[in-house]
Amino acid sequence: MRRSGLHRQHGKQGAGGGGGGAKGIYTKLTIAVVVLLICTLSLLFSATIGGNRGSLEPSEINAEELWESAKSSGWRPSSAPRSDWPSPPRETNGYLRVRCNGGLNQQRSAICNAVLAARIMNATLVLPELDANSFWHDESGFQGIYDVEHFIQTLKYDVQIVESIPEIRKNGKTKKIKGYQLRPPRDAPIEWYTTVALKKMQEHGAIYLTPFSHRLAEEIDNPEYQRLRCRVNYHALRFKPNIMQLSESIVDKLRAQGHFMSIHLRFEMDMLAFAGCVDIFNLEEQSILKKYRKENFAEKRLVYKERRAIGKCPLTPEDVAYLVNHSSTQGVAREMVLIYKY
Repeated sequence: MRRSGLHRQHGKQGAGGGGGGAKGIYTKLTIAVVVLLICTLSLLFSATIGGNRGSLEPSEINAEELWESAKSSGWRPSSAPRSDWPSPPRETNGYLRVRCNGGLNQQRSAICNAVLAARIMNATLVLPELDANSFWHDESGFQGIYDVEHFIQTLKYDVQIVESIPEIRKNGKTKKIKGYQLRPPRDAPIEWYTTVALKKMQEHGAIYLTPFSHRLAEEIDNPEYQRLRCRVNYHALRFKPNIMQLSESIVDKLRAQGHFMSIHLRFEMDMLAFAGCVDIFNLEEQSILKKYRKENFAEKRLVYKERRAIGKCPLTPEDVAYLVNHSSTQGVAREMVLIYKY
């Protein structure tokens, strides 16, 4: 009985010892797996950190690739008409005069819109007037800046253009037509020109639209109208020969010394207020810009903190300094031409 009892006791101990051995092996395997997992994660984390550090380092710039012409990716010029585009009739509904305001870029855009408005209303366009008083007090006018003959000839299949409204004889007397003055709404739709403006033109023989900056909607669901804008901007509007010669000589001298960059600094109160770029200034300056915006521009809800992030603000002086310094150290450009606009 004792032997039997002892046998049972040893059997229990053996069974217990065997269970402890299996449990010990399981524990060791678990620890090994955990250690292996930690090492793997550590290696992955180190690789990620190294990659991020590499991305933060300044990348080398291939200056030759930077100055190559951009690839068109299959896109082609779209200024030529691609559908039925009849020439303007000899008899028009009257004369269209416009006064372009703003900077030269805004006035150039206004000229494109004036040509399109004349086409829409079947009107004879009088050479657009340029604003000479707002900024630089230059009275050169359209004739002093652009090649008038080239402008008229290029657009002869689109609109009729005259340099001035001709005098008419009525009841044996010479009479000059006075344009009925209208103020177009900002970004006016085509319907405004075919109703309100056209009605006044037919009543008075001529209309005078002033001011005429951003007075025709940009988004027009007619490809041929948009192509007409392109023809005006890229083909019809050509500077006078003396201006072209002077500008080409300046560019040739700059190119002779290597690549150069031209930066148009537009860090001015009207631009900053219009674009809603107020968040980068102190509270006093912000109040000045907000007041200027309220007094000079149409009301529009803007999230000021987002304007700079989405690229709606001009470069700050600090941005320009960084750009100039980085470009020179990277060999991008030997010369920086900074253009100030007052």
